[in-house]
Amino acid sequence: MRIILIILIPLLVLSCKKETVHLSTNTDEIFWLSNDSADMPVWVKGNTASRVIILFLHGGPGDGSYRYAGFQTDQFWSHFAFAYWDQRDAGAAAGNSNYSNLNLGQMIEDLEKLISVLKYRYGSDMEIFLMGHSFGGLLGSGYLVKGNNQNNIRGWIEVDGAHDYPESNTLERQMLIDTGTSEIAKGHYVSQWTPIVNYCIANPANISLNVDLLTDDYASQAEDYVDINHTGTAIDYFSVSSPISLGINLFYLYNSATGRQFLQSLEPMTYTDQLYKITIPSLLIWGQYDLTVHLGSGIHALNNLGSTYKHLVIMPQSGHVPMNGNTDLFAQTVISFIETVR
Repeated sequence: MRIILIILIPLLVLSCKKETVHLSTNTDEIFWLSNDSADMPVWVKGNTASRVIILFLHGGPGDGSYRYAGFQTDQFWSHFAFAYWDQRDAGAAAGNSNYSNLNLGQMIEDLEKLISVLKYRYGSDMEIFLMGHSFGGLLGSGYLVKGNNQNNIRGWIEVDGAHDYPESNTLERQMLIDTGTSEIAKGHYVSQWTPIVNYCIANPANISLNVDLLTDDYASQAEDYVDINHTGTAIDYFSVSSPISLGINLFYLYNSATGRQFLQSLEPMTYTDQLYKITIPSLLIWGQYDLTVHLGSGIHALNNLGSTYKHLVIMPQSGHVPMNGNTDLFAQTVISFIETVR
């Protein structure tokens, strides 16, 4: 398979020589973005002839982007092109000693370079919509509030985005306590909810990285104990992003000193007080039952954005990954937004 072969040959990097790229209603190609010791794959799939690319900023950090193709983002391919980018030290990304450059500022610079490359490859008139999920909401917000970066972006789509880590951690803990207490009173999953509630009561948010990481794990587990949809496909687990590379990157991120230093550096990060700088059309999509990044973060973002055109849409049967919970509604909402503001 062509995609797998490209991933297995990481020496193929973006050439300095301009390639001849033809826009197509069925584009399917991978190129590598090389920047400051990191080689990061970018898979562009779909209708580039539409002159719209949705650039996906995955969460984690460290998850990789390609698995989201399994969450029915294929519904977009006939309308627009989708660019799946594995951030440095995530997914199938490679490189030499790039942990020395693992920080949010460097990742924002990577994103700046990638957007320049997309404009170079597909034309300066290509309209790019940023879609940031979870940690991607922090990364995308950081990019958009920096200098004149948003001049390169047609619209901002934040999906359950963690643009304010202290707020997200605080609301997450309280949501788990409130929801768990309510479910226990109803006799629902009592043995599962009890340790979650007890842990959150005993361990306040934002006191340590270990506490917040374990609370995140509990929030992810707890989605199995509330009534939400999960409609992902096999590609979630066996995707074009090498599971071996993904596993290695995740292991080092969460178990090495430099990886944990990076995670620790994110704990105080917030862009809430700078969201007024974002004036491009903005769409916020949130899962009603997101136990990781509470809906309150989406409401606060809506109130603080400087955009004249801004909307918050709640996915009624979704948790932290609404493209997996309300796939059709999610796709319709994004397509309608893009068609309205482009």
